[in-house]
Formats: sequence, structure tokens, C-alpha cells
Amino acid sequence: MRFDSRGGNGRSGGFRPSGPREMHKATCSDCKQETEVPFVPSGDRPVYCRECYQKHRPARY
Repeated sequence: MRFDSRGGNGRSGGFRPSGPREMHKATCSDCKQETEVPFVPSGDRPVYCRECYQKHRPARY
């Protein structure tokens, strides 16, 4: 197994606990209420609040 200089095992990706996520204000594309999301909205894709996201979420198989 290879170790990198940060003490890791050379693998990348996966879950990295890094403390609280920075939240960004946005307006829900459906209900127009202000919400917060854990990414910077780019403006070219819709952003949904938690409730409206459940309506647009892809079906899980």
C-alpha cells in the first residue's frame, strides 16, 4: 500500500469529514422561498429547498 505525504493511503475521493459545511443563500426555483444550500448556485440550473427537492428527486431503484 502506498502512503502519501499527508499520511493517507494514496486513495482519493470518498467521505472526508471537514467540519461544518459552508451554506449559501438561494431562492427555490419552485416555491420562491429563500433557502440555504451547501454549494454556490451557478444560476444555470434550478435550486430547490428541501421540500421541493423531494418532489424533483430522481426515483431510486
